[in-house]
Amino acid sequence: MSRGRWYLPGMLYDMAFEWMFRGLRRAVLLKVEKGRLYPWLDVCCGTGSQFRPLAGRRPEYGPVVGLDRSLGMVHYAAARSPGRSYVCGDASRLPFKPGAFRAVSVSFGLHDKSPAARRAMMDEAKRVLGEGGRLIAVDFESPWSLKSRFAALFTWIVERLAGGDHYRNGREFLRRGGLRPFLRENGFAEVTRRDVEAGCLGIVVSRPLP
Repeated sequence: MSRGRWYLPGMLYDMAFEWMFRGLRRAVLLKVEKGRLYPWLDVCCGTGSQFRPLAGRRPEYGPVVGLDRSLGMVHYAAARSPGRSYVCGDASRLPFKPGAFRAVSVSFGLHDKSPAARRAMMDEAKRVLGEGGRLIAVDFESPWSLKSRFAALFTWIVERLAGGDHYRNGREFLRRGGLRPFLRENGFAEVTRRDVEAGCLGIVVSRPLP
């Protein structure tokens, strides 16, 4: 497992984004802890940075699990976050029983997927959420102010560099309005929201509609 710590894509991602996303990770953690939303599943977990604010702490109310399609990222995340559980799997076909979690989080793991994959991810999130469960999503919104427009320009540059399906899917996601309408169209009702102008994004806690 120690070799996973030297997985180059994970190291480069953390070098580029860990400091930038630190506040967002803590905001998501606060939502989970405030609502006592354990067990907690973080899908598209990448390098596992969502659980790093828990370093040296045992979650008070229950276990946390990270899931990613990349086996290399899973090994890297596990090496960087000893004591946390990580699973290699597909967020559109979750390998968990119905109602297994009280929180499912996904940060920047929706906009880059195809419309069909996004819908499947939301269906699976509903399936594995237990009674009173919440989806916590962080992703891009359509600009709503001058500051958010500048942030959207920076985001466009980064996404353009990513290219390919990532870029095309992200453009489609924003043409449809971003995170706000996406959640509504896929059967989730907002409970709380925090808009971040500096990132042109939303941090949204939502509940599945019946």
